[in-house]
Amino acid sequence: MATTETYTLNDFIADLDRITREEASAHRVTERTAPLLARLVRNPGSIPAEFLKSPAGQRGRFILHRAPKFNITSVVWRPGDRATAHNHETWGVIGVIENEIEETRYRVTETRPGRAQLETLSVTRHKAGAVSRLVPGDEVHGMYNRPSATRSRSTSTARTSRDSSAGAGRRTGQRSRSSATSI
Repeated sequence: MATTETYTLNDFIADLDRITREEASAHRVTERTAPLLARLVRNPGSIPAEFLKSPAGQRGRFILHRAPKFNITSVVWRPGDRATAHNHETWGVIGVIENEIEETRYRVTETRPGRAQLETLSVTRHKAGAVSRLVPGDEVHGMYNRPSATRSRSTSTARTSRDSSAGAGRRTGQRSRSSATSI
């Protein structure tokens, strides 16, 4: 683990690169990554400001780092933005930088071929500094950024992925006020 006093995005990338070379288990990768991501999101300056703003009229999504075994993505959630139930089919770790975001976890039960039923398992409001782990078999979730009076604050979520296409996003120079961000 990097030992600098201020933990940076570059420190996180180096640590995650080492962890993903050392571990094959999604549970172990997320278990080791979660405290590092918590450390990263406690430093609001760790993510460049241009990746904490959403383009006008849409959720912002930015690839911060792409590696063979993981991606680091910033997603800016505006007030009222929602990602309905979905899975990533890979491991992930989500960390909140500012504000809060609501995560709903689901159990999927196949009812007949090609059809399934979702059962809500939990609803958690993650506040700044919180981290959520996703592992295959327990990664079906939805995200919701509730409208709030502090519309200009951002919630930042960091997600890493073994699938190089997961979390694929775009970089943009457009600026707008936002209230939540997901990496």
